[in-house]
Amino acid sequence: MTPPRPSPEAAPPDARRAAATRTAGGALVCAAVALVLVGAGLWPTVAGVVLAAVGIGLGIAALVRSRGSDKRLLLVLSAVAAIVLGTLSLLTGGARLALWPVAEAYQECVAGTLTLSGQAQCQQELEDGIWSYLSGEPDAPASDAAAGVSTASTSKASADRDPATARS
Repeated sequence: MTPPRPSPEAAPPDARRAAATRTAGGALVCAAVALVLVGAGLWPTVAGVVLAAVGIGLGIAALVRSRGSDKRLLLVLSAVAAIVLGTLSLLTGGARLALWPVAEAYQECVAGTLTLSGQAQCQQELEDGIWSYLSGEPDAPASDAAAGVSTASTSKASADRDPATARS
């Protein structure tokens, strides 16, 4: 006959609290790094979305692990903060990836302007671009008009430099 299996012993409360604390700390770090990464280029945004999902998962695991511990308030607060930051990062990064062409055009526009009116124009182009991208329509008329103005000013500038082309 085989002897009966010993029942697994429950982990001491200090070990459970330490594991929950490590999990909550890892969740906070993942969520914070994800929040920073989702505002960068394509691959950092993808990494930020993945880290946000990991942070949410670790935050939920920390909540589950903290169930039996005595000093639970700090663990719950840090786990909930990690879940909230992770969710914010996941939504921000997901939206950025879904609207990637529009987001890139906006970043280039803002990088090239120095005035508040230029930034306001970039903001308007972003809003128009989002609506046209989501509806599947071609570029908004405002950006077509802006392209026409810049083409006209370019041709006028080149005509000013070369008098022979100005006459024709």
